[in-house]
Amino acid sequence: MKLFTSCMGSKSSHHTRRGGKGEAPTTDRRDRVHRYSRVHKGTVNCLTTSPHKYTVVTGGDDGHATVFNYSTGNVLSYMRHDGKPVSAIENAQTIGGVVTGCRDTNVRLWNGTTATVFAGHSLVVTAVVITPDNTRILSGSRDNCINAWDTKTGKLLYSIAESRNLITAMKLIPNENVLVQTSEDKRVRLWDTRNLELIHVYPTKNYIQTCCDVNSSGNCIVTGSNGFNGSGCEVSLWDVRTKQLLGDLRGNEQGVNCVKFLSGSNDVVISGSKDSLIKLWDINKRECILEKRLPGMGSVTDLISYPDGSVLCSTSNGCVLLTLDDKNIITETVCF
Repeated sequence: MKLFTSCMGSKSSHHTRRGGKGEAPTTDRRDRVHRYSRVHKGTVNCLTTSPHKYTVVTGGDDGHATVFNYSTGNVLSYMRHDGKPVSAIENAQTIGGVVTGCRDTNVRLWNGTTATVFAGHSLVVTAVVITPDNTRILSGSRDNCINAWDTKTGKLLYSIAESRNLITAMKLIPNENVLVQTSEDKRVRLWDTRNLELIHVYPTKNYIQTCCDVNSSGNCIVTGSNGFNGSGCEVSLWDVRTKQLLGDLRGNEQGVNCVKFLSGSNDVVISGSKDSLIKLWDINKRECILEKRLPGMGSVTDLISYPDGSVLCSTSNGCVLLTLDDKNIITETVCF
C-alpha cells in the first residue's frame, strides 16, 4: 500500500489566497489545488449529488444547505434552516429538488429556496431517503422513529418506533423494497419500505454503527463503526441474502463517519474517519489498497463517489474534491 502526502500540508499552500464566490479560483502552482472561499461556516455535515455538472448540494452546521458549483465557485442557491444545523440531505430532483433533515426536528422538501415542512419527529433528523416510486420520504431520527411521509401532501403516513434505536444513517437497497438502517444501539436493521415492518436485525457490534451504504448489485451492505485508538473503528460487510456478517476491515485508528462503494464498483469501498483519513478497501481481499490523509481538514463527515473516479469529501473544515487516477494516485483538485 502506497501512502500519499496531502498537498494541503505543503509549504506553498500557506501562500495561497482564497477565491471569492463567483470569482476565478486561486491556484497554487505547485500543488494545482483550486481554492474557493468556504461555503459554510463550521462543519459541513452532509453531501448529495446534483443533476447539474460540477455542482453539489451541501448541508452545514451553519443552518444552510447550498447548491454549489465547484467549477466556477458560485453558490447557485441557499436553503436556510433558521440557523439550525442541517444533519441529513438527499437529492430529490424527481419530486422537486432537495430533501433535508435538520436539528430543529423537521424534514423539508425544497423547490428552489421554498420548502414544504414535514413536522413529526421530536429530536434531530439524522437520515432521509426517497422511495424509488417517489411517493414517500422516509426519515430517521434520534427519537427512535422512522417516519414515512407522502411527498405530495406532506402528511405523515405511518411511523414506527423501536426502543433504543437512535438512527444514524439509512440507505435503500437497489431494486428491493428494503431499507438499511444503522443505529447508536450498535445494530444494523432491515425494514420493508412499504409498511415499515422489521425484516431483520443483524448481530450487535461492539460500537455505534455510524453510517451505511449498499452496492449497486444490492447484495452487500457496508457500515462504519465508531471507536477510538484503534478499538472499533472498523468497516463491516454484511450479506443481504444470508443475513450474515461477512467480515470486518480494520486499520483505522479513529471512528469511521462515512462509507461509500466506489462508483461503478461492487468490490471497492471508500471510508472517511474522524482523523482526516480517506481509505480505499478491496472487500474481496479484505485489505486497504490506498489511503490519503487530509491535514487541517478535521473529521471527514460524508463522501460522494463520481463515475469519473473523483471523490468529494465534506469535513469539519470545508469540502475537498479528490481525483483518483489510473496510477492509483489521489490528488486534491478543489477546496471550498
